[in-house]
Amino acid sequence: MDVSASQVTAAVAVSFANGRDVVEFFQQSVKSHFIDWFNAKCANKGAWRHKALHSTADVKKRFSEIWDHIPTMFGTPSINLLQFSGLMSIFIIEAGSDLLPLSELCGREGYPGLAYAFSNIPGVKQSYNSCRGNKPAGELFFNDEAFWQAHGHRASADLVRAMPDVRELWNSQFYPQHLFPSSTDPHHADFIQQADFYKFRGRGFIQVTWRANYKRLVEYVQSYEGTNEVVLHYRSAWAGKDADAVCSASSNEDWDALFQSSDFLIPCRAVGLHNEASGHYLRLSSQPAVLNATKSTAGSFYNMGLRINGGAAYASSFRERVAMVLSALL
Repeated sequence: MDVSASQVTAAVAVSFANGRDVVEFFQQSVKSHFIDWFNAKCANKGAWRHKALHSTADVKKRFSEIWDHIPTMFGTPSINLLQFSGLMSIFIIEAGSDLLPLSELCGREGYPGLAYAFSNIPGVKQSYNSCRGNKPAGELFFNDEAFWQAHGHRASADLVRAMPDVRELWNSQFYPQHLFPSSTDPHHADFIQQADFYKFRGRGFIQVTWRANYKRLVEYVQSYEGTNEVVLHYRSAWAGKDADAVCSASSNEDWDALFQSSDFLIPCRAVGLHNEASGHYLRLSSQPAVLNATKSTAGSFYNMGLRINGGAAYASSFRERVAMVLSALL
């Protein structure tokens, strides 16, 4: 399914600066809130099978609050309907039916808890421990002073440090669950959970992953000039510190607070920073041939999906889903 030239022209002509603009557009054009319209026209159909939104007052309020952060995400005062449809589709896929900026859940058969995040699982995911984007656990546990100073008191620290002869296992692609707990309960493995492979797993509306992306958020917090109390707390706590050292010393609790209790500022800025660092994939083309491209062409829906997820199958599915939204609407 492609987006037609007439649909592209119509979508580019629609402008949104905030959540109220989005809500008013759908009320005027389809006499419905976007969420109710999506559930009626797209949810659980075709490319959107098994995907729907909860149509509660809380979710609708959350929807408006998220889209009040358009400049934070896009770096521009306003966006068009192509851009809204693209990013909103990502939110439905990644944040789920309640539009919450939650953290990636871990665990499946054979790879319980921490073993899921740590390990390479063929056909499912790469190792979050041995990838270039994170520091391997062995380096953090035995060679990173900032990490040890911040987390050495946590549960499982003594167990890990008592076995330095197996430190290379901590730099591998497979979690040593025969020696160490894989539970995500902090009472059992809190020290291990502060390593990059788990701490910097997917969070927020686009499931931001990897130390490099979190480091950009540290730098954003350190230079923050707004009024959000949660962000100001961390600006004070991290002031004057090396951003990479902050990444090592920061905790899951810190990042959960920033992503879930900052009035959506941090999860929305995480979208913006990822976009800026990944070729500005939110700058969607107004040329139908570019927008509908089925390869990594800048300005295409396919490219947007690929930059966010990294997988060709995801990019193709995402392209189909956005086209379905626009075709149903225009």
